[in-house]
Amino acid sequence: MDPIEKRAEEAERAEDLETAYELWKQLAAVNNDDESLLVRYGRVAEKLGKWEEAERAFTKAFRLAPTASWILENIGGLWAHRTDKNEHESFETAKRWFLEALKSERSARLLTQLGATHVALNDNPAARMAFEEALQVDPNYEEALYNLGVLEEEPNPQKAIDLLERAIRIDAEYAEAHQVLGRLYQRAKDLVRADYHFRRSLDIDPADYWSNLYLANLLATQGRAREAEQMYRLATSLHPEIAGGIDLYADFLESIGKAEEAAAVRKSRNRPGC
Repeated sequence: MDPIEKRAEEAERAEDLETAYELWKQLAAVNNDDESLLVRYGRVAEKLGKWEEAERAFTKAFRLAPTASWILENIGGLWAHRTDKNEHESFETAKRWFLEALKSERSARLLTQLGATHVALNDNPAARMAFEEALQVDPNYEEALYNLGVLEEEPNPQKAIDLLERAIRIDAEYAEAHQVLGRLYQRAKDLVRADYHFRRSLDIDPADYWSNLYLANLLATQGRAREAEQMYRLATSLHPEIAGGIDLYADFLESIGKAEEAAAVRKSRNRPGC
């Protein structure tokens, strides 16, 4: 392996994206007929939010291999994630690239990305079809199980639970799946399981704002005021700019007779940076 390529891979694994970016950019400039290097460069540029640069790198790779599904997939992924263009138009563009990639390869991964794009475009029936096909291709693809579970959360809670339970059997560290299961079990009044899944989510990602907030709310409904107050305080400290969380915390404080503390929390909404 080229020494510079080895250093680039090591930097990327260590999440030193700036170093990886400079090295992949250097390699791609010297080897501008190598689509794999162009894609590696484009991926890191994308992670750094260098959208136009990533697009140029992927476009060069596409011109070298216009039928390669993995290159089409990367272009679709860029358009699904970029924030410098009109959101709806970006997702429509991503959809077109994913559909083109699927002409060559109907993988569970690609179908799941297409499904997520349909969700972003508010086309839930098309999203459901894509996730279901992904699971026909690979019944154990946990990303498809999770995404379909989230889609079924409102219309079919029991189906959502079944899908998400399958996802965490495949990947016990799937924090987002544990979080949604916590919500579903709380709505079903199964508070023991709800508590378990919120805590599992936080075991995996202690700084997750929503899991902290959901657990605080669960504890409050159980009358565990001291624990709930601690969790609300932690959640709102993670993202003090989210007004809804501040209001929930203040409402909770009022409900337990702490009107002055509630007023102070509400006042914090008006502070600069909040």
